[in-house]
Amino acid sequence: MAAKYCSTFFLGCEFSQFLAFFFWLGFSSNGKRWKEIWRFSLITLRNFGMGKRSIEDRVQEEARCLVEELRKTKASPCDPTFILGCAPCNVICSIVFQKRFDYEDENFLTLMKRFNENFRILTSPWIQVCNNFPLLIDCFPGTHNKLPKNVALTKSYISEKVKEHQATLDVNNPRDFIDCFLIKMEQEKDNQESEFTIENLVGTVADLFIAGTETTGTTLRYGLLLLLKHPEVTAKVQEEIVHVIGRRRSPCMQDRSHMPYTDAVVHEIQRYIDLVPTGVPHAVTTDIKFRNYLSPSFDNKIMLAA
Repeated sequence: MAAKYCSTFFLGCEFSQFLAFFFWLGFSSNGKRWKEIWRFSLITLRNFGMGKRSIEDRVQEEARCLVEELRKTKASPCDPTFILGCAPCNVICSIVFQKRFDYEDENFLTLMKRFNENFRILTSPWIQVCNNFPLLIDCFPGTHNKLPKNVALTKSYISEKVKEHQATLDVNNPRDFIDCFLIKMEQEKDNQESEFTIENLVGTVADLFIAGTETTGTTLRYGLLLLLKHPEVTAKVQEEIVHVIGRRRSPCMQDRSHMPYTDAVVHEIQRYIDLVPTGVPHAVTTDIKFRNYLSPSFDNKIMLAA
């Protein structure tokens, strides 16, 4: 029962967190570039595989692997932080690199190490000081210097994967997101102003990892904690899972419309934990005057704190 419950929650959280990618991609840049990349990414991920393996299939596969890893603990006390972080990262690997990695694969562990290290740095008190006094970044040594190095190494790894895809690309048989992007590049090779370049491909894949890995892993971790604190909610979720899904199959997205309580619990977890309270920029779509203060529209490139 615990395995079915964890698999259900991973499926719901993973699909919800893909929305974060489009928001991140939308506000991490501005103008023609982000509009074209955002539109392409949305269509590609929505229709991913063109009749082959969908994103849902990949999430279900990873959910089963996650459950098997948790079963290895044999119900003994453990810290699930790393495992819960590996699962969403592997889903993204499956989408952009065509395959998932074993949780003990050296390349995968190195990738996870960089993500976790960057997250720890970004949430440290020191980085808050650097944000308020940006001149400190260049003048003082510290952990913040690892950030650009880790980002550069991650992009270098992605670039190597892109080269592997270029060498084996079949325009009639796209295998993953990178293949689809490369095909789009080929289609626009005569367009001098095209935004579909190797540089933007590497940046887009990096955005997928940044926006989807830590957010989903943290949501799962806090979800387990909150359900431990509220056993009455857990009991109702388990009852709904047994009634709708049963014990002989994996959950799927079609189950969502028949599981209003579980769906509401997933959304309440995301609301309650306040995952990114001030880290995401906001903007107004039109000029707004409030208490004699004018907030210009996004066209004027004014970002507001959350």
